[in-house]
Amino acid sequence: MDTITESTPFHQTEFTATPVSDMPDNVHLDLWLWDADLVQPLLEHPAGRERDEFIRRALRVGILALQQAQSRIDADSVRREGEHFITQLGNRLSTFQNQIDNVLTTTLKDYLDPRDGRFVERVERLIRNGGDLENVMRSQTEAAKVTLQNSLEAYLGADSPIARLLTPDESNALLAALQETVNNLVASHLSGVMREFSLDNRDGALVRLVDELSTRNSQLAGDLRSIVQAVAQEFSLGKADSALNQLIQRVESAQQRITAEFTLDDKESALSRLRAELTEIVNAHKADSANFQQQVLSTLATMQARKEERQAGVGHGRDFEQAAYALIETACLNTGDIADYVANQTGRIRNSKVGDAVVTLGPDAAAAGVRIVCEMKEDSSYRLAKVIEEIGQARDNRNAQVGLFIWSRRTAPAGQAPLARYGMDVVVHWDAEDETTDVYLHAGLMVTKAIAASARSPKSALGVDFTALDKAILEVQRQAGYLDEIATSSGTIKQGAEKILKRVETMRKALECQIEVLNEQVGQLKSKLGDAQPG
Repeated sequence: MDTITESTPFHQTEFTATPVSDMPDNVHLDLWLWDADLVQPLLEHPAGRERDEFIRRALRVGILALQQAQSRIDADSVRREGEHFITQLGNRLSTFQNQIDNVLTTTLKDYLDPRDGRFVERVERLIRNGGDLENVMRSQTEAAKVTLQNSLEAYLGADSPIARLLTPDESNALLAALQETVNNLVASHLSGVMREFSLDNRDGALVRLVDELSTRNSQLAGDLRSIVQAVAQEFSLGKADSALNQLIQRVESAQQRITAEFTLDDKESALSRLRAELTEIVNAHKADSANFQQQVLSTLATMQARKEERQAGVGHGRDFEQAAYALIETACLNTGDIADYVANQTGRIRNSKVGDAVVTLGPDAAAAGVRIVCEMKEDSSYRLAKVIEEIGQARDNRNAQVGLFIWSRRTAPAGQAPLARYGMDVVVHWDAEDETTDVYLHAGLMVTKAIAASARSPKSALGVDFTALDKAILEVQRQAGYLDEIATSSGTIKQGAEKILKRVETMRKALECQIEVLNEQVGQLKSKLGDAQPG
């Protein structure tokens, strides 16, 4: 036999009467049921809220029946319960109506489409005689009826405790009257509920629900049909003033205007005007470029002619002298020496202007007051013997102790050392247009200062290492030889660019090292001469 085991076993408890005003609003019951007539209907409902609700309804019906049997129920109680039942039913119907409205809102097209809507068919199946709703209600009421009958039979039947308490005789009039009253009451309530859910009763709740749903369905279907028709007309090509036709007309008009603006067939189009303006600008630029090119070529030709004229005439020698003197003057300003350009002045020798510039060493120099004469020449007729002879005359003419001959590298003989010392004179090669040869001129000035310091005092008194000085000069000469290699590599600059850069860097470091040697030797000269001078 099936039993309900979800709750704890029933324990017999003594109950005492409690005043109605002191009674609680709820009570907790734990029951064990063994009666098959009670267990079987309960097992038909799944465990949980549904079964609990069914048990509550069964208890309520049973308790009401017992109260009627005990003469504690009256007509007002029945009316209140009926009104409460109708109110709950109305609330349930209202909730159901709201749910139906929400579902209709979200699934309007699916259910209310006049062509393939399923709502009318579904409502027909629901409300027709023998339909789904009638079957559901009938099954529920039949189940409730059976449950109620079973409950009443258990409590008021022939084998019920109350029947046994009243009389052992089944023909007892009280029991018969009680059964008849309960049956009439249940039948009355059941008949009222069935009338409310019957389609034959025009005033019933079910008929009113169907009428309301039909009215709403008709209104929504009509509104949806009109909206769909209006939208379809706006997107129809058959209607001249539809939104789709207006859009197509605007697109075609815009396309025609754009095509007209970007065609070269129309001289007034934007593309034609742009082409004309660009053509005019390009022609103007061509004319300006041609004029500028002509001016540049003319200017370059004039400059080249002047340059060739200066190189061929005496004026080029003057330019060479001025450029060399400017470099010497700058070097003297940095060391505190005094440079004087005397090429236009006669010297000690009558009518002789040999000696273009004179450098007088400043007071901070090792040989303060010593005069160094500088002679600059850019003449291809000069040879080394003539150079040495002329620089000697320059020393005599300018009353100088040391001579510096600055020979243009353009006119110097090939194979001549770019820096060489000949006694009290120094000969350097220099190019006014090549800054890399400035180092030779600076080195020559340093060597002449060292020679001037040696001329002031004996070698033993100065303690100057002239061997190191000569080695420095030789190293400068050796590095200068690489300039010819650079000149050769420059002719093929694309092939020898890397070689030129490496060689220039090596030469720069070597020359700087040798200049440091010269500076060191000159510094020693300054120190020795300073110690040798009387206090």
